[in-house]
Amino acid sequence: MSGRTRRIPVRYFALLVSHLRAQGVDTARLLRIGGIDSSLLERDDGTLHPTELEHLMFAARDLTGRTDLGFETGRLAHLTSHGILGYGMLSCQTPDQIYQLASRYFHLINELFAMRCRRTPDRYEVIYSPVVAVGRELLYYIQEAIASANEKTLRVMLGRHLAPYDIYLSMPPPPHRQRYAELTPVRFHFDEHALPGVRVVIGTALMNTPLPMPSPLVVRQVEARCEELSRRPTPEAAGWGEYVTMMLRGAPGQITLDQIAGRLRVSARTIDRHLKKENLQFRDLSQQVRFERACQMLASGGVTVSQVAERLGFSDAANFSRSFRRFIGVSPSRYLQQAPNRETAR
Repeated sequence: MSGRTRRIPVRYFALLVSHLRAQGVDTARLLRIGGIDSSLLERDDGTLHPTELEHLMFAARDLTGRTDLGFETGRLAHLTSHGILGYGMLSCQTPDQIYQLASRYFHLINELFAMRCRRTPDRYEVIYSPVVAVGRELLYYIQEAIASANEKTLRVMLGRHLAPYDIYLSMPPPPHRQRYAELTPVRFHFDEHALPGVRVVIGTALMNTPLPMPSPLVVRQVEARCEELSRRPTPEAAGWGEYVTMMLRGAPGQITLDQIAGRLRVSARTIDRHLKKENLQFRDLSQQVRFERACQMLASGGVTVSQVAERLGFSDAANFSRSFRRFIGVSPSRYLQQAPNRETAR
């Protein structure tokens, strides 16, 4: 695995900056605040480091007061915005072929996420998962861009054949949720406790709908070119521990190493090997996050030690208390006494 920092093409954000400029936003100031050289937006091969993207996102939000910039980024993207891969997607025979093609080369669109497809007799799932640890706000921004662009792609390609389907985002409902509600017949669901990422669930029949501009020759040519450009994304060197911790914190409950490995399409042994290079173990990271949650629950008030033990999957309160003392250094009761302005739980 290379230690090269994962990046994302600047072309999607060039579209957003152009859109904001047309609305009267001082984009020169926006780029200056975000620390982005304006000439970068004009380069076909321009890319942004996650930190640069985060600075640009915060600057745009602060300057415009808008919360829907991730959603807007997805709406502004067209299939041709994806470069050579987009032309291949336009030439696919069915939505299934679009998703299969995109999943193999999604790193050419976004190196910070991976994409995979899963098909059953009655439904088709597309899962977009982060492969780099990023801040929560940036994670939400990218998820909104992916979800919004996904909806737009199918709407454009299927037209009147578009049928209801579901898109799930692991984030709280945003202030601009009404914009999603307007995209009927697609249904959007928000859950900040879900495993980080975006999940699309579509009826299998819809995925076999013939598309208007199929060209197997173009698809083959695009695949060959994409192979030349390909670099498979994995967490950065020295960043596996941070990535695994992010996934653990974002999960609704206890998750296994195998589940995280499945999101990355690597083996559990591969992740374990990289964690060992950082002098880390999955069990220790899992316990760290587990007791972070315990502290948050206890400090928030309104719960008993027994309730926290049950929610975190301990066999009984005594076992939880022993483990908590061993990991945190004090008993749950003592921790409660030390938490300021909280009710004492019994």
